[in-house]
Amino acid sequence: MVQKYKRIRLNKSKMKFKLTTIKIYLVNKISYLIIKSLSFKKNNYSLLIKLYQYIYINTKFNIKFNKNIINDNHISVELLKENQNIKIISLIFSHNILNNITTMKRSKECLNHWIPLLIKLSSKTKKKIIINLNCGDKGSSDYLSMDSKKNTNLIPDLYSLNAAKKINKKLPKISFEEFKKIWLIKESKMYWRGGTTGDSYKNIKELNKLKRIEICKRFRESKDIDIKISRITQNDTNKEKIKKYLIQEKIFGKEVSENKFINYKYYPDIPGNSLAWGTITKYLGGSLIFKAEVGKHLYYYNLLKEWIHYIPVNNDFSDLEEKLIWSEKNQTKSLEIAYSGYIIILEYLKNIDNHFMNTSMLYLEKNDVICQ
Repeated sequence: MVQKYKRIRLNKSKMKFKLTTIKIYLVNKISYLIIKSLSFKKNNYSLLIKLYQYIYINTKFNIKFNKNIINDNHISVELLKENQNIKIISLIFSHNILNNITTMKRSKECLNHWIPLLIKLSSKTKKKIIINLNCGDKGSSDYLSMDSKKNTNLIPDLYSLNAAKKINKKLPKISFEEFKKIWLIKESKMYWRGGTTGDSYKNIKELNKLKRIEICKRFRESKDIDIKISRITQNDTNKEKIKKYLIQEKIFGKEVSENKFINYKYYPDIPGNSLAWGTITKYLGGSLIFKAEVGKHLYYYNLLKEWIHYIPVNNDFSDLEEKLIWSEKNQTKSLEIAYSGYIIILEYLKNIDNHFMNTSMLYLEKNDVICQ
C-alpha cells in the first residue's frame, strides 16, 4: 500500500514537471513571436513581462514605468510575500526604455535569468526585498551590473548566464590528458572575428578611431594573427561604403559560427562597446586567451589570474605578436594556462546561480534594502 502511494506521488510529480515544462515552452514561444513580429510599444512590452505569471505559480507581476528614472537600462525589482503561497513582484522601469527597442529586448533576456534567481533569493527571507539592476553594457556603480568600471556590485553577465544554461552541470570536466590531445591538434594561429563596436561613427575618419579597427590594421600582414571585422554595426553612414573600405584595407572577413573558434589555439579578448562578453565561450572551447587590463570589470575577472588562466597583453595589444611567439615557444606552459582557464570558467558556470545569489545578498545587506 505504501509503495502504491509512493508511485502515485511520483507520477503526480512527473506530470506536474511536464506541465510546467510545456507551459514554459509555450510562454517562451509566444514571447519570441511578439518580439519578432511586433514593433515594440508600451503595451507589447508590458504583455511580455506579464507572461511571466504563467510560468511562476502563485506569483503576481506589477509593471511600472517611472519618468524619474533617467537611465533606460535601470530596473528596480521589489519582491513581497503576500502570504505563504502568494508572491508579488513589482518591476519598475525607466519610462525611457519605451523609446529603445534594443534595451527592451536586452532587459527581457536578462529578466529571463534574473527573475527565477530573485524568487529563490526572496525565499531566504520573509521580508520585502528591493534590488536595483542595470542591464546595459556600461553598468552603474550603485546598481547590480554586468559590466562596470568599479569592481563592486558585479553580477554574472548575460553571455555567462546563457552559456551556463547550455552546459550540462553534471558533466565532468575534461581531464588534462584529454584536453592536451584536443589542444595540440588545433591550428597554431590567433583567430578573431567581431563587429565595429566601441562607438558610433558617421564617416571613415571616425571609424578609424575605433580600437578594434586599429588592432585589425596593426596585424593585417601577420601570417599567424588573423583578426578581422565581420559585422558592421553602430554606423551612421552607408554600410556598403564601410564594407568596401574594410575589404580594401584587408581587415574584413566573413561572419563565422562559434564552432569555428574551436579550431584555433589562441584568442585575443578585444573589447568593443563594453568588455568582450563572448570570450567566456572561448575559455570553454579550450582557447588560450590573451587579455588586456582595460580599466573595466566583469564578474568572473575576480576569479582569473594572469599567467595562470590567461596571457596578459598591453592595453593597446601592441605586444600581442611578442606574446604569441612566447606561447609558440613554450607550448607546455601555454597548454597549462589554457587548461586552467577552461577549468576555472567551467566551475564558474556550473555554480553561476550561487555567484549571482551571493552578490545580490551582499548588495542587499550593504544597502540595507531588505525591508520589514
